[in-house]
Amino acid sequence: MSLDSPYRGLAAFDDSDLDALYFFGRERDSEIVVANLIASRLTVLYGPSGVGKSSLLLASVARALRRLPEAPLVVVFSRWSEPPERALAATLSEAAGIEDGPLVDVATRAQSVRDVYLVLDQAEEYFTYHGGEDGFDEVLASLVEGPIRVNVLLSLREDTLASLDRLKGPIPGLFANVLRLDRLDRVAGRAAIVKPLERWSELEGDAVRIEDALVDDVLDGVGAGRIEFGPRGLGMQDANGRAPGIEAPYLQLVMQRLWDVERSRGSTTLQASTLAGLGGAAQVVADHLERAVDALTPGQRDLAASLFEHLVTPSGMKIAHETSDLAQFAHCTDDDVRGVVRVLADHRILRTDEAGRWEIFHDVLAGAVLGWKSRHDAERAVARASADARRRHRRLAFLAFGALVALSAMTALAVFAFSQRSQARDQARSARSGQLVASALSVLDSDPELGIELALEGARIEPTARAENALRLALDASRVRAVIPTGHPVVGMDVDPARPRVLAVGDDGVARLYRLDTGALLWSHRPVAGGAAAFLDGGRSVVLISGSRLVTLDAATGRPRGHPVPVSLAGVVDEIVPSPDGRSAIVLTGKPRARVIALSTGARLGRVKHPRVVTDAAFSPDGRRVVSSGRDHVARVWSTTTWREVMDPLLGHNGQVLAVAFDRAGQRIATGSTDQTARVWRARDGRLFTTLFGHTANVSDAAFGPGGVLVTASSDGTARTWRGDGAPARTLVGHRGPVLKADFAADGSVVTGGADGTIRVWDPGTNMDLVVSPNARGPSAPLRRAVSPDGSAVARADGDVVHLRTPEGERVLEGHKDAVNSVAFSPDGTLLVSAGRDHDVIAWDVATGEEAFRIEEAQSGSVADARFSPDGRWLITAGPKSARLWTADGQPPGRYLYGPKPPVTAVGFEPDSRAVVTRERDGVVRRWECEFCGGLDQLEALAETRLSDTRRTLTEDEQARYLG
Repeated sequence: MSLDSPYRGLAAFDDSDLDALYFFGRERDSEIVVANLIASRLTVLYGPSGVGKSSLLLASVARALRRLPEAPLVVVFSRWSEPPERALAATLSEAAGIEDGPLVDVATRAQSVRDVYLVLDQAEEYFTYHGGEDGFDEVLASLVEGPIRVNVLLSLREDTLASLDRLKGPIPGLFANVLRLDRLDRVAGRAAIVKPLERWSELEGDAVRIEDALVDDVLDGVGAGRIEFGPRGLGMQDANGRAPGIEAPYLQLVMQRLWDVERSRGSTTLQASTLAGLGGAAQVVADHLERAVDALTPGQRDLAASLFEHLVTPSGMKIAHETSDLAQFAHCTDDDVRGVVRVLADHRILRTDEAGRWEIFHDVLAGAVLGWKSRHDAERAVARASADARRRHRRLAFLAFGALVALSAMTALAVFAFSQRSQARDQARSARSGQLVASALSVLDSDPELGIELALEGARIEPTARAENALRLALDASRVRAVIPTGHPVVGMDVDPARPRVLAVGDDGVARLYRLDTGALLWSHRPVAGGAAAFLDGGRSVVLISGSRLVTLDAATGRPRGHPVPVSLAGVVDEIVPSPDGRSAIVLTGKPRARVIALSTGARLGRVKHPRVVTDAAFSPDGRRVVSSGRDHVARVWSTTTWREVMDPLLGHNGQVLAVAFDRAGQRIATGSTDQTARVWRARDGRLFTTLFGHTANVSDAAFGPGGVLVTASSDGTARTWRGDGAPARTLVGHRGPVLKADFAADGSVVTGGADGTIRVWDPGTNMDLVVSPNARGPSAPLRRAVSPDGSAVARADGDVVHLRTPEGERVLEGHKDAVNSVAFSPDGTLLVSAGRDHDVIAWDVATGEEAFRIEEAQSGSVADARFSPDGRWLITAGPKSARLWTADGQPPGRYLYGPKPPVTAVGFEPDSRAVVTRERDGVVRRWECEFCGGLDQLEALAETRLSDTRRTLTEDEQARYLG
């Protein structure tokens, strides 16, 4: 068997001898994965979409395992659209040559003969297709936690890591062995280009060479961030100062295209001029989908847009469907669907899975497909509006001619003609507004402030419900509240614990004090060593190191307090960390042992004797302990009395530990590392509490805020907030480069300093723009019997059903899987909402008794209460941990209200529908004002304020792209 090309395009490398021969660039990664899979019962492998996890597992890892001396049984499984336990059991029994049965039984029998390795690839699809009710979570736990020796690898996309939270309960050691597969570096990328050509020449006897310049051009063109193949189109992204990795799918796609072009010309050399003639790597990638679309007729393109809506979720997950299902979704015949999917399959946009269902060919195409669909829909809307306008103009011309013939009817006809032209303009305006709204929704994850700009413009053009919803979603997604330009990368930062002020040290050696609420510069001081400046005495003083002297300033004026104190330091000072009582400080100088000095005299009091370079340090709130981080991959905890370690090192990171922090109660410690994770530990014994995944570069800083909320800063250009239980809250997107520092202000806001020379103030996303207000009137107790506003309908909860009595008779509403806790009618009486112990909330159509919509897993446990707002726009639910706000049709925001002490027993709204009230089990009542619960006028005013505060305006490029 031979291949047509040494490159695979977007096709994954398979588990075959031939594919393995052409698979290069991942040798070291394969060794690491194999070693971990052998050593651990469960390995979690994750990486960015399109990084090549499936190719690595199929073409290298699985084959390496089978070559082990003990010849183990290795099964790679990815058929998640089927019932997972049954499908995996069938696959395993077939591979082992034994009788089928329950998965655990099959695994036990197979393992009795030889070692068993289960590689569960594309596991994110399991969470897409299955909600956990099928019992596979528990079966998987039995495999990795039970007595049988079965080693499991769970592979999934990085952006779906949070889905694994569902498995934390059944698998306590879920994150004990986690590996991240990063993008190819340039050395590996070069091997993936050059080595397959050498292998081709060796196996096929057909010598093909490649120009060195082409190799460099391809690697430059397919670097991470160089190609944005998604809803926003193609464009450059900031690399955040790091050497970008190589996007393997794009590399293979570009090389396959070059191969096809050169070979069609009879050339035996892959040339740089050919790539330039094709428009470069970005254009080759863009043309891949466009060539497929161009092969479709206009009618087929409309059908393709409809099919894509069901093959890709809005978040970019692919879903497989039968031809008949797609035909039903698109309201067409099976033959119509086959005509479209065959063309798309020929161009490697679609393919069939193991069960013959159609799916997107590769994950990286999901964004491109969504982007094309958005553009297509917008273009079709504009085309329809233009066609309507042309028809109306032709009608206008005809009517004008008739008016000349029948002068007596001129006035009436003119009025009609102008009304027709006005309607055409209205339709064009609607299409323009819709296009802006679609663009706004497509950029929410990457640039929410741009989303606000576009949604606001769309709403101004035409104030539709869709524009209002887009503006509300953009305001909810945008967390930044102020941007303070400093003009220099922020290398040191401290936030006043009592006032809205931030002290920033730039790379120019100047300390600057700013007001957070106005952005005003209060004073500056030069020179400052490194980032060595911090607040003292509750924010009343500032201490900094200038040259070899310790200087104390009055924080209000910036003037010196007393005389500078000489201090003996070795090396360049990176940071100064004052103790809670303000008497001493740790000075980090990049040396293995950080010095502890007295702030009044500069005398040395001790040393933090970290074995390797100390990268960060933090005092506990009581000042009795210090945690330090270093290049030895661990954090260490010290007594401030003896300066000796008081517990075992905090082991677990796979890279240098760059940042450490105590929480405000002294009960937990946070660490951030070059391994792109943060970890939270119990301070009393050093046991790991949780691992925080999500960042894609070094975690450079960490800080705790009120209620145990944590913020982490990263070189990936983002900061992230995490709730007290370790669950992710928000990703703070906006810096144009690495985020170097992060902390909390006195009011609970997050403050970050970046390499882009800005300080940004953020809402941490843990209170959902809702402000706590004490002494509010609480909601009534949840009702198990409710009467509609006009008195015509009565609902009563009875076990797991609801009895609904209307003038037409009585119905039994069945849908909950456990007891119903409460029922409530909407203000207009058309809907009935029921909250259940089964975690679900169901809205029922009162007229028909049918289910209108369901919010599955509305809360993380039994839902105690659910009610509509008086204006009918919102739905609030109460759960064991918090309350949660939804739109009246059960759609996002779906945000939690943070602050109530769980559990929340009742929820409701005040009459204006702008305030939410909750009642806790002990009777405490809390009230929140909701900023974005108002109508379009209030949203527009809020949007204008947000954009003004953050100084966000459209760039010339954005104006040209979106506003024309």
